Amino acid sequence: MEEAEMPRETDIHAGIARPDSNVWEEAMQTVMATAEGTGSRLSVPPTPPPKDTNLPRPKPLNTTQRLSTNNSGVAKTIRSFPRLAPLGMNPPTRPGTAKTEASRAEPAATTQSRLVGSTKRLSWSSYTTSKRTVKYGKGKYSNIELNPQPSDDPEDPLNWPQWRKELNLVALLLMVSLTGVMKTAFVSVNHLIIAGGYGVSYAAAAALTGVPLVVSAITGFASLMAARIWGKRPLYLASLLLMFIGVTWNTNVATSYGQCMAARIFQGLGWGAFDTLVMSSIYDTYFEHERSLRVAVYSIISMATTWGPPILGGVVSSSAEGFGLQFSVLSAFFVVAVPLMVLGAPETVFDRSLRMAQTPATGATYNKPLPLAKGRVFSAENFKGYMTKLKPVVFTTDQPYGATILQVPRALIAPTTILLFLVTCLPASTLWGLIFSLAHLFSYPPFKPTTISLGTLVTGPFLLGTATTAIFALWANWHTKFSITHHNTIAVSAGSALAFIALVTFGMQGSTLSLAVVSLLLALLAAATSILDATTRPLIRRSTAFTSSNLGVALRNTADMDACLGILRTLFAGVFVIAIPSAVGDWDGMKGVCLGIGVAQIILDAVVAGIWLFWHEAVARMDGRIMRLVDLDGLRRMGSFFDTD
Repeated sequence: MEEAEMPRETDIHAGIARPDSNVWEEAMQTVMATAEGTGSRLSVPPTPPPKDTNLPRPKPLNTTQRLSTNNSGVAKTIRSFPRLAPLGMNPPTRPGTAKTEASRAEPAATTQSRLVGSTKRLSWSSYTTSKRTVKYGKGKYSNIELNPQPSDDPEDPLNWPQWRKELNLVALLLMVSLTGVMKTAFVSVNHLIIAGGYGVSYAAAAALTGVPLVVSAITGFASLMAARIWGKRPLYLASLLLMFIGVTWNTNVATSYGQCMAARIFQGLGWGAFDTLVMSSIYDTYFEHERSLRVAVYSIISMATTWGPPILGGVVSSSAEGFGLQFSVLSAFFVVAVPLMVLGAPETVFDRSLRMAQTPATGATYNKPLPLAKGRVFSAENFKGYMTKLKPVVFTTDQPYGATILQVPRALIAPTTILLFLVTCLPASTLWGLIFSLAHLFSYPPFKPTTISLGTLVTGPFLLGTATTAIFALWANWHTKFSITHHNTIAVSAGSALAFIALVTFGMQGSTLSLAVVSLLLALLAAATSILDATTRPLIRRSTAFTSSNLGVALRNTADMDACLGILRTLFAGVFVIAIPSAVGDWDGMKGVCLGIGVAQIILDAVVAGIWLFWHEAVARMDGRIMRLVDLDGLRRMGSFFDTD
């Protein structure tokens, strides 16, 4: 049998032959005859493309032959053209992009060499390298699949060396500690030093804490939105500067209430970023198997440094310098905090989805950092390279600002955020309001409090509140195994019952309470607040995981919802610190406030627990609708699989 004539032109991209008209007709007759023999159905054959004599003619490619018979038993020769390499993630030419039309004018042999001729790009046709390599941990975590999967960029925070991750965490935790100390610095001095020294009412003295808390809630919300556009590092540095100005100013304002309020407002402006962004920085830097311990340490330090320092603050403020000595001690810590934040807290926001989309889906990595020579880890060259990466502003998003910023307000009004706020708001806010009101109530006879004795009132909340927080934070299975709804319902019920007992007992006892009993009841209220707070993160995590299949989107929205919940609670804590001293003039007024809040807490928790128990999936779906849980970073790229350049 004579070998059939080879078509003279081949279009690699279109995958069709461009023969002369007689060859085309013969090939189509052969294919139609074969289809009749197999019983398959074919559509109307396409019209042969017109001949273009101006196109270059590459060398003929090798072909193979096989025989087929039609119904009449007549053998026909069918040509098999070479199998082309399948399209990869982002090859040089793809159908549907602007580059494709221009590349179709190239010679076929040139195009084919671009597809499979480069060993550096690897082979797009290799089945074993058609999927990205799954990355695992090291050492005892070598059998754990890394979650989230890091990119191949050494500047990805997930790829940082361990010392760099821990240095960043230490710097942030130091600022969290200083923030907590500032918030409760006036617990023991509101009545005896501030109200008496400035000649203002006790409510005005309490406002020196309440107003900065309200301001910090506003700046925290603004920081959460700004971080999505410019990253976290510029916000941390700006907040550090504001806090330093406020603390330094507060060391010498003993004769001016207005200056003291201004200094406190500066501090409140700086608190917001460290209240809302530190948790998301931990999410940015650590893998899932590393994250739980760091989150636990963050929670414990935040609780301990908020309620522990007033015990020492009462002692320090009893000196001749008054409360100004507390801020003198705090300002000394900035000698360490400023260089640690400037040099040890790089930007943690990283567009990982874009980097991985632009990386070929192969099993190789070409962007690994070069290993440092032994004995030169701290060389001048390495230090210089490290310093060049510590610019104030490193990250700027390429997404539309409007859609990016609106994710934060959506997280604020998400049903899960609102329900968790209703459950946790009253105990937490009442704890703040009571602690900043008791100095005024204990000023009446027969009590003769001092700054030292008033400072000891927070001993109970410090010990029991921190211990409860530590138990739930270090409970390895709490955030995973016990994120089921009925377990959280039990925890909410226990926390609500404990808060109700503490508030009702506090209200019924009245002026017969002693400082030790008050400290114990405040400790129960702090423990109830910690129990209720422990239910929030598992429920937020469950909601975002239920409505988003993209891990990066789920982590971002988890951090946003957690931060927005903290913003709402901080806002109401500031309101309660101002309102309760203004509304309560004696122990009888305190009794009515405590009983009313206790009853309201039970009713709210019963309603919210019922919603979670019976309609938790509906709530999660509503979260997804309101928050529009899609990957904003990859939204435009997801429109077309081929638009990943």
